[in-house]
Amino acid sequence: MNSKQILAPLIASVLLLAGCTGTGSEISNFYGEDITPNVLVENFTLMNGDGEEWNFGNETKDKVVIIAFLFTNCIDICPIVTENLRWVHSQLSPDEHNQTKFLTITVDPWRDDVAALFEWQYYRNASWPHVTANSTEENSPQFQTIQSVWNNFAVGLSIEELVLEETGNNSTSARHHPDAYSVNHSTGTVLVDSNGMQRIWWGDNDWITDLFLADVRTLLAEVE
Repeated sequence: MNSKQILAPLIASVLLLAGCTGTGSEISNFYGEDITPNVLVENFTLMNGDGEEWNFGNETKDKVVIIAFLFTNCIDICPIVTENLRWVHSQLSPDEHNQTKFLTITVDPWRDDVAALFEWQYYRNASWPHVTANSTEENSPQFQTIQSVWNNFAVGLSIEELVLEETGNNSTSARHHPDAYSVNHSTGTVLVDSNGMQRIWWGDNDWITDLFLADVRTLLAEVE
């Protein structure tokens, strides 16, 4: 028996004695995934679908905030997430609405300008703010701001250039996308408590609307 084989059971014994195998005190109060440690939302200002500046700190003070990330050219999961959010929005009482904010942040500001977000909100009857950057110049303050927001929420974002397929003497777009790029992002919907801390994460494919609503109400119960 080598030294590694001897150490493994010893380490396991120490963990057991120290009570590190999981106790009732570690059971979450939430149905979604706990964000541990909690992450403070860094204040930011972006542009909403009405072309006005939207400041996170001013608009969400002392409120529970529900934040989703999407892009309007997304044809699969993003419409589903928006519809889920609409359902949750419809279930809240007037008092709960007074203590809650919904927010959607684009991950594709290159195409999702103010007009695109306004159109998305209008046709999907999504009455809450949708925000974007008013410039996609790499060194512009707004573009740097939205990049900081993505980083703050750990949005995994990649831009994939679409290549042309050669077929005989003809070149055709592999995905027929006029802007020659696609967006891939790995994130979900984040619930932020009234102190501005990121508390709960729901993956875009993990939604159970009743349980999501229960998590929102658990955070609302914490509001003084």
